[in-house]
Amino acid sequence: MNYSFVENILGRLMIAYAGFMGIPFLVALIWQEGDILSFSLSIIITLVAGLILVTHGQKEGRMGVREGFVIVAGAWLLTGLAGALPFVLSGAVPTFLDGLFESVSGLTTTGASVIDNVEILPKSILLWRSLTHWLGGMGIIVLFIVFLPNMTGAVHLFNAEVTGPTSERVLPRIRDNALKLWQIYLGFTVAQFFLLMLAGMNWFDAINHSFATMATGGFSTKNASIMYYDNLAIELIIIIFMIIAGVNFGLYFQAWRSGINKIFNDIEFQFYLLIIVVSTLLITLSLWWTMGTGGGNSLRQALFEVVSIMTTTGFTAADYDQWPSVSKIILLCLMFIGGCAGSTAGGMKVSRIILLFKLGWVELRRAIHPKAVINVRFAKRTVDPVIFNTVAVFFFLFLSIFAFATLLLAATGLEPFDAMSAVVATLGNIGPGFGVVGPTTTFSSINAFGESVLILCMLLGRLELFTLLVLIQPEFWRSRKGW
Repeated sequence: MNYSFVENILGRLMIAYAGFMGIPFLVALIWQEGDILSFSLSIIITLVAGLILVTHGQKEGRMGVREGFVIVAGAWLLTGLAGALPFVLSGAVPTFLDGLFESVSGLTTTGASVIDNVEILPKSILLWRSLTHWLGGMGIIVLFIVFLPNMTGAVHLFNAEVTGPTSERVLPRIRDNALKLWQIYLGFTVAQFFLLMLAGMNWFDAINHSFATMATGGFSTKNASIMYYDNLAIELIIIIFMIIAGVNFGLYFQAWRSGINKIFNDIEFQFYLLIIVVSTLLITLSLWWTMGTGGGNSLRQALFEVVSIMTTTGFTAADYDQWPSVSKIILLCLMFIGGCAGSTAGGMKVSRIILLFKLGWVELRRAIHPKAVINVRFAKRTVDPVIFNTVAVFFFLFLSIFAFATLLLAATGLEPFDAMSAVVATLGNIGPGFGVVGPTTTFSSINAFGESVLILCMLLGRLELFTLLVLIQPEFWRSRKGW
C-alpha cells in the first residue's frame, strides 16, 4: 500500500473541496449574513488539513486497486467531516454529530435532515446543503478525476465510486469519461434552473432545487418541500428532471452520438419506466378508491411521489404517510429498487433487479434440465457468471445490513416499522421514510447512537457496500502484493 501517495491525493481533494466552500462564502458576503466567519473558519481548517496531507504525502506513485478503494473511502469520510464544519460553526445544528449527519446526507444525496426549520437558515447554509448534493451526485471522485493530470490507475477510483453491477465507460480514457459525464450533468442542471424560473420559482430556490433534483438528493429550501409551491408546472418540471437523473448518464452520451433510440432501446431504461408507470397507476387507483381523492389529484400526487421515491430524490408534494397501506407498501418496495445503474439515484438499481429475476428463472430451468448450459443475455450481451455472483452477494449483503441496522435502530426505542423505514431511507439514499421520519418530519428525533448507525448506512448505500466493506478485511491491509 502506497500510503504516502494516498495522502497526497486526499490532500489535493481537500484543497479542492475548500475551494467549493468559497461559493457559499461569497453568498454570505453578498447578503452580509452572520455566518461569514463560520465559512471562513471552515475553509481555513479544510485548506490547512489538505496542505498538511499534500506536504506529508508523495506526489508521484502507483495506484492499484487497494489505493483506489482507500482513496475513495477516505475522500467520502474526509469531505463528510469537512462539510459538517459550516453547519456546526454557524449554529445551524447543535452538535458536531448533527452536522456530520447533515453533511453526509448531502454528499450521499440522501436528503435526510436533522434540521426542523430550514426556512430560518441563512442563504449561504441553504446553498451549501444543496451544493453538497450536487457535488456528491455525480461523485466527488469523478469530479476530481476531471482536474487530475493523466494519472495511471485512475480507473480504480472511477470503478470504486460509479454505481451499478458494472462500471461501463462511454469513452476509453477515464478523464474524458469523467469530463463528459459532468458536462451532461451540468447541462441538465442549467436547463432545469431556467425552466423552474419560468414556472414562477425565484432564482435562489430554482438553483437549490435544480442541484437537489439532478443529484436525486431532496434537500429543499422550504420545510414543506415541493408542497410549499402547490404549482403543477413546477411539479412537472421536477418530475421530468428526476426521471432524467435516475437514468444511466452514459446513455445520454451514446444517444448524442447514435440517436435517441439508444436510450429507448435500453432494457434497464424500459423496465425503469415500466415500474414507474405501473406503480403510479396502482397508487392512483388506491387513492381514488380508498381515500376518495379526485382522479386528477390522485394521478398528480401518485406520479410525483412514485418518481421521487423511485429515483431516491425524496422531494414531497403530498403527505404519503397518510395514504392507504397498499400505497405505502408500493413506495417501500420502490425504496429498495432505486434508479438505473450509472445514475445519481440510490437503491439496489433496476439492472440488479432484472439480473436477479433472470438468475431465478435460470435456476428454475436448471431444476428441470440439470445438465443444461444456459447463457443469459442482458442488453444484447451474454452475462458473465461472475456478474451474477456479484449481484447475488450484493443483494444478500444489502438485506443483511438492512436487517442488522433495523435491529440497532429498534434497540434505541423506535417502533419496528419506523426503524425499518429509517434504515431503508438512508441505506437506499432516499431521505424521508415513514412514521417518525416521514415526509413531514425530520430525523431530529433519532438519538446519537441511531444517527451514527444511519450515517454509516448512508455511506454504505452511496458507495454500494463493497468499497467500504472491503476495508474491514485483514488481508486488505496485510497483503504486500501489488494489486
